[in-house]
Amino acid sequence: MGAAIGVFIGYFLGARAGEKGYTELLDAWDTIRSSEEVKDIIGSGLMIAKDLAGKATEMLSGSSPLVSTLRRVA
Repeated sequence: MGAAIGVFIGYFLGARAGEKGYTELLDAWDTIRSSEEVKDIIGSGLMIAKDLAGKATEMLSGSSPLVSTLRRVA
């Protein structure tokens, strides 16, 4: 998948095929973007971001076990 995106970007930046090439490129991008693999990658990324945001909020609020331990040590 990464190679396909790399080829796409390379073609997009160096395209000299005119309007037809641009249209084909957009069609290819729509196919890649709508693939289940890409949707899974985006979903996983969003889950990781949500988890990290929750952990950051927990630490900033002081309710994290790590923060409690550090407060007792200090």
